[in-house]
Amino acid sequence: MVVLLSANCPNCFPAMGLSSGWILALFICALFFLAAVAAMAVASKTGYLDNLEDTKFSMLED
Repeated sequence: MVVLLSANCPNCFPAMGLSSGWILALFICALFFLAAVAAMAVASKTGYLDNLEDTKFSMLED
């Protein structure tokens, strides 16, 4: 399948065979991905990812 995209095409997704439902689904997936990346960045910056195995070892000490 050959798809020709031009600079005059304001919305090329329908030309590629993607309906508005698929575009919305891809947009929602991209939002979830960006939210997960942001959450990992915040967790890393605040120190929540430091010493993840500390609770396991403290549980074994008892």
